[in-house]
Amino acid sequence: MRQGLPPGLVAALFLAAAVAPLALAALSGEPPEALPTEMGIGLGLAALALMVLQFAHSGRFETLSGRIGIDRTMRLHRAAALALFTMALLHPIAFVFPALLSAPSHALEQLWRLVAKPRMASGVAALVCLALLVLLSHTRHRLGLPYQTWRALHAGLGLAAVGFAVEHALSVGLYSEGEALRAVWLAGLGLAVGALVWTWGVKPLLGARQGWRVAGVRRLGDGYWELVLSRPSPEPFAFAAGQFVWLAVGRRAPWDDNPFSIASAPGERDLAFVLREAGDFTRSLNRLAPGTPVRVDGPHGAFRLDEGETRAILLIAGGAGIAPVLAIWRHLARAGHPAPVRLIYGAQVATKLLYREELAATAAARGFGLILRVEEGELPEGVGRGRIDRAVLTEALRGLDPARTLVMICGPRPMMLAVAGELEALGLPPSAILYEAFVYD
Repeated sequence: MRQGLPPGLVAALFLAAAVAPLALAALSGEPPEALPTEMGIGLGLAALALMVLQFAHSGRFETLSGRIGIDRTMRLHRAAALALFTMALLHPIAFVFPALLSAPSHALEQLWRLVAKPRMASGVAALVCLALLVLLSHTRHRLGLPYQTWRALHAGLGLAAVGFAVEHALSVGLYSEGEALRAVWLAGLGLAVGALVWTWGVKPLLGARQGWRVAGVRRLGDGYWELVLSRPSPEPFAFAAGQFVWLAVGRRAPWDDNPFSIASAPGERDLAFVLREAGDFTRSLNRLAPGTPVRVDGPHGAFRLDEGETRAILLIAGGAGIAPVLAIWRHLARAGHPAPVRLIYGAQVATKLLYREELAATAAARGFGLILRVEEGELPEGVGRGRIDRAVLTEALRGLDPARTLVMICGPRPMMLAVAGELEALGLPPSAILYEAFVYD
């Protein structure tokens, strides 16, 4: 099973790729220009390098994100986007920076004359595409832009920005005229195009060929559904408990898929998912007919239980976060984990505590610890009142060695951050607390 490169190696490769154009420019043998000019060129080179790398760490390449996780990968993606956009904005300004300090109006005139030149059109176009990318990414919810439309625009604008920026570098760049940097930019453009072709061309075809079909859909509780998929292959789908896949139900466009955590245990023939009603797709689950084709891309994610884990396991779930936690719970029950296993599961009301009977039966049969909490409404037998606070965590950790305990949390991001903070205050090292936010924006 694919696990991805070590995070340290991924960081080193990313840094090396980001600074390589600057190093090639420094080693080109070209006599240096004035400091403002060199600053402007450097900002442009760095922005373009980061732009190309955005396609590599989009979260769809398990080799790069397998051990880092979708949460950290997308945070890097967003941070790099803001950094490269800032550098792209400062790129032309740096050329007139000294005049901007002494004679601002004259500097602005210089800047306008610079960007208005016909040969600068591709650079301006790249900057406009980047501005639209950043604007739409930060306002799409307020604009009511559908998720699928945003993803298509995001990829299209990103590819256009790289294309215009590469053309700009090759046509007007001082250092990019050299063979080395020219080859780098052309290879980078090829990487961007190849990444999209692979993600939205090759992978959908491979996913469709696996033959996954809807086996069944059933209502689990208030606003929650279980989707079960099956396929003709006798081989179980290979994944680690806690991972997720991208699903596209029916004949959907390549960019119209969504990430969902697997709720079934590794080794099972079918794949089960817990879906919360949140968008057009999830609200139409009750109309899915058995036999409907489904594309599956995965597995992905670093929220996983590795083989050979021997530490005590404390699982914490909130809301739909029960899906990957349930996969881990089921796997541990079947594997006969050698150390204590405990689960804290919270929801707003009892009707949103999913699989309650199964969890209780497994806890009784395997000797696992189970704490159920709801914030309001009725209290069924075995369910307590309140949030997952320090008192509940203290109870769940009683008798466990913090140095020999792994905690895995999945749920709403504010809940995960609050619980992680409380766990650290109770003596758990950060390295022993694993959580992942499935936010792909």
